[in-house]
Amino acid sequence: MSSTNATDVGAGLSGRWTEAPPADVAVQLTNLFQAYALLADLGRTDELAELFTSDAVWDGSEMGFGASTGAMDIAQRVTAHFRDDAPMMHLPGAPLLVAAGDDEVHSVGWSMATRWDAGQMMPTLHFYYEDVFRRGADGVWRFARRVLRMRLPLAAP
Repeated sequence: MSSTNATDVGAGLSGRWTEAPPADVAVQLTNLFQAYALLADLGRTDELAELFTSDAVWDGSEMGFGASTGAMDIAQRVTAHFRDDAPMMHLPGAPLLVAAGDDEVHSVGWSMATRWDAGQMMPTLHFYYEDVFRRGADGVWRFARRVLRMRLPLAAP
């Protein structure tokens, strides 16, 4: 199987749903997908950086969050939104996983995110993640690319 261009990760994956990775890989990637949300919400920069390859790309430009390259740069950008006095919560759904080779999986997943601030729930963001996961020489799966795509406009609090 050949790799898809990283900018086309989300295009056409739904029609390839039968090309799932092996079950053990799917569990690891689902855990990785969920760990991202948890660590981002807790502001755990160093642990979040461990979820990315050293040359990973994260792009939240479409949603006004900018872009970063490299694990620590990405983790710092993502956790910059952390505020202990106004907790944020990402609510990710299960990702659609499509094998693109033995050591690469492409994914599309949805999420919502909101923040609790001064006793009020802030507007909810609705978006998709387009992901490329790669298995490193150490056997560990990590994000190699994550692009955020706005799905719906902001909801009223």
